[in-house]
Amino acid sequence: MPAAPKHVPPPRPPVRGRHRSLLKLSTRLPTDTHYVLAGGGAHGCVQWGSLQALAETDLVPSNIIGTSAGAMTGAIVAEDPISSVHRLAYLWSQLDLQSVVGDGWLGIVRSITSRRSAIAQGSAVGDSLSSIFRARDFNELELPFAAVATDLASGHAKAFDRGELIPALLASSAIPGVLPPVSIGGRPFIDGLVSANLPATLAIERGAQAMVILDTGSRAPVPVATSPAKVVSRVNNILAASQRSDQLLAAAGQVPVLLIPTPDDLGGTLDFRGTIAASARSYELGQAFLADLVRQYRRSLRPGLYARDSSISATSPLRQNLRPVNP
Repeated sequence: MPAAPKHVPPPRPPVRGRHRSLLKLSTRLPTDTHYVLAGGGAHGCVQWGSLQALAETDLVPSNIIGTSAGAMTGAIVAEDPISSVHRLAYLWSQLDLQSVVGDGWLGIVRSITSRRSAIAQGSAVGDSLSSIFRARDFNELELPFAAVATDLASGHAKAFDRGELIPALLASSAIPGVLPPVSIGGRPFIDGLVSANLPATLAIERGAQAMVILDTGSRAPVPVATSPAKVVSRVNNILAASQRSDQLLAAAGQVPVLLIPTPDDLGGTLDFRGTIAASARSYELGQAFLADLVRQYRRSLRPGLYARDSSISATSPLRQNLRPVNP
């Protein structure tokens, strides 16, 4: 039996027949350009592909902000921008559901009738984060970085950018009902998904003069199911979609916003199968988008949403600020 074909993204084509070199993107954006990373559980793998594409440009972020899975990825970039893409390759080749919940769903579901605040204890994700990062404090990171969580008492988004790193990342990714709230400064915090899954307006508040959005793709429509994993995934998708448009609309009215395209046929947000293939697809999409952007817009970018025309629906309010980037 012949071996199954391998999907390896092709090399970038030379520009006008010349040798390949880094795409000149930095001259089109202000120096204070922020990377904004959305949450999305297992969908966070596509941000690895987007970062691979961005690594082929001369752009270096001045600041990074992320929510949930995006906070973990953003912190890896902030800890060491040079090695981050390689470290993410090893990370996503090992991540699975057990890395998050520890015991697997069967044991967790049996305990759902207990009086615990969540169906998992959070020690597994804490152990995973502690093994990934050498830094233990925000001031040990190479780049300024903020992790977004939700204050459970007020419902407001909180951007953590100082103090202990691991508790902030745990708070940012404490999925409601799945992982317990994390106490910081005497207040309980949960996943930033609830308040700012794509924290674009928080980036504006933190001084962003431009931003690159690393989204987390989307899932193909599926029948509604009632298993714990699928309910959590469905809730995550609903919450994220309800905020995404408002965040992008507000930010694009003030600064240039680059929306890196991501796949739209992913599995559930707690389904870690197929993450490598999804990352490869994201890399190809991002690589082509950035090449087209540089070719179409040769001067400094004005405020607006730079995105594939096909990714914004005809009725979306985002079209008022859309600056299409087409093949």
